[in-house]
Amino acid sequence: MPTTTIGISLAAAVGALVINILLTPVILFISHKFNWYDAFDSRKVHTAEVPRLGGVGMFLSFVLSLLLLSLLHPEFSFFTFQIGVLLAGFLMIHLLGLIDDFRNIPAIWKLLGQILAGVMMVLGGALISGFEVPFLGIILPFGLLAAPLTVFWLISVSNAINLVDGIDGLAGGISLLLAIAVALVQALIGSRTGVIIAASLAGAIIGFLVYNRPRARIFMGDSGSLFLGFALGGLLFMDHPGEVTKLHMSFFLPGITLLLLPIMDMLASILRRIRQGRPIYSPDREHLHHKLLDFGFSVPQILGLVLSLAALSAAAVVFWTYVRFGTTGIPDWTADLAMIAIWALISGFFLIVHYANRNRKQRERTDTP
Repeated sequence: MPTTTIGISLAAAVGALVINILLTPVILFISHKFNWYDAFDSRKVHTAEVPRLGGVGMFLSFVLSLLLLSLLHPEFSFFTFQIGVLLAGFLMIHLLGLIDDFRNIPAIWKLLGQILAGVMMVLGGALISGFEVPFLGIILPFGLLAAPLTVFWLISVSNAINLVDGIDGLAGGISLLLAIAVALVQALIGSRTGVIIAASLAGAIIGFLVYNRPRARIFMGDSGSLFLGFALGGLLFMDHPGEVTKLHMSFFLPGITLLLLPIMDMLASILRRIRQGRPIYSPDREHLHHKLLDFGFSVPQILGLVLSLAALSAAAVVFWTYVRFGTTGIPDWTADLAMIAIWALISGFFLIVHYANRNRKQRERTDTP
């Protein structure tokens, strides 16, 4: 990766960081003035009135940093059709989340909005076109299923990020690790556009975390979680003009590995609600962070534990990319083995938490007179 690209990427990250740090106090002032606060319910951990428009600051700082970069460095211009369509998809999903933050959109309409935003992302170059079988190196093309599978992937990732947004710093911390990993992956495959976009996103997230660390002064809301899910899920599979990397052909399993922790929490939620005969979109207090809170873990302890697991997932995927796209001489199977090890670790962690939580509930029922 040329030194110039690294410098521009750092500038994009710092620019987004500074813009968001300056924007968020304005958003906080407006939110307090008009009483735009996150609603209280039994699932929420916070006990104070906290605005939930942090996603607005992230989105605006991300876009503004790229626009400023295009003006200051025309050679890195983002005024292209593909990037324009991509940003339109980001804007669409951001606005959908923003509307949902103020008015609860019916699930079917929210899903239709996500599908439309997903189609925009596909038109902008995000496409999962194949699956590489681990250890064999055989790529199975998705063919006509590529576009709908990509849209399904984007919706799944955005909802997964949304569901882990339950305690201060958790969704933002996971998203930051993912953005850094995506930037490193894009650097290893030689995509300067991907590096710059991911770096700008990381800077915007850091600016948000300045105000979201425990005890949080602002939440990201659906406008932030849906935007981050689409951005992170889409950037993993982008082939930018003049930078054909074929990452979209082989990165499906690493992509799942990178997002494994929030995806597993989402799948556990869906299975739990189906088993209980409830709609899959119905809320509950059974997510991973809720269970850890019930075990007596503090918010900082949960952040340390969960973010450590997310960091291991990110490291495994960066290692996989380094081995597969570099000239390291390291056998490809070691990269696949690293991912399988992460799957085993996180799956085991979820199983331990699940059965420990079930046993705790059984003891409580037994002890109740």
